[in-house]
Amino acid sequence: MATPIWAPGVNGPDKPNTARVRDYWLGGTHNTEADQELAAHLVSAAPHLPYLCRTHRAFLGRLVKRLTALGVRQFIDLGSGLPTTGNVHLVAPDARVVYVEIDPAVASEGREIVAGNPNVSYLCADLAQPEKVLESPEVRRTLDLSEPVAVLVLDVLHFVPDGAEPHKMLAKYMAALAPGSYLGLSHTCRDPFMLAAVGLFGSMYEDQPLPTFTFRYPEQVVQFFDGMEVLAPGVVPIPLWEPDPEEDQDRNPENFQGCGGLARKP
Repeated sequence: MATPIWAPGVNGPDKPNTARVRDYWLGGTHNTEADQELAAHLVSAAPHLPYLCRTHRAFLGRLVKRLTALGVRQFIDLGSGLPTTGNVHLVAPDARVVYVEIDPAVASEGREIVAGNPNVSYLCADLAQPEKVLESPEVRRTLDLSEPVAVLVLDVLHFVPDGAEPHKMLAKYMAALAPGSYLGLSHTCRDPFMLAAVGLFGSMYEDQPLPTFTFRYPEQVVQFFDGMEVLAPGVVPIPLWEPDPEEDQDRNPENFQGCGGLARKP
């Protein structure tokens, strides 16, 4: 069996990597021919994937702008991928940011990208281990945990199975942070079109096995914010969350296969 495309630490520049595929779809420059070839295979099974990727990234930008307007100057971006086009430190250049990524190959490249920026650190760690993330040297030297921090978990929770108890995982992050901290997240949701696309890719490209995805329903996503104050407009399809009039508008935003929201720790 071929090495899975998501396998941490094995897919360097000579092999495709999903983080660099995402960079390619976002119009970035940190991708290779191998990544572009995989992107073409993925799009052949699910033509809407680049659009989904761009919509999640645009949502990240709107979240960060809202949070900076609320006075937040510290961010932990879990499952960040490469810190390229439109990522946190580019939207909020004066903020302190820790990017967290499980893949050593991606983390190595990520560190090169942010090298020389004293306000930004890149941590190679599993987001499902809150204690290790929060106690890491990268977090301790970059952030002041006695002050509010925004935890961002965008378009990554579908990689965390229910057995890993993502609700408890997120609760541990928020419990360790100061009052007035925030949780912002987005989640690709469970719908027949997405499930069919995954099945089609599997049948077309048996040599590129996919991981097991956990696509959740919107009402399950709402539960990630239990015990917190969810800010307006609530947990809604991503294009409906404070849309920017300067962005390309989704013609049917209520049908977007993903939702997101922002909540404040009391």
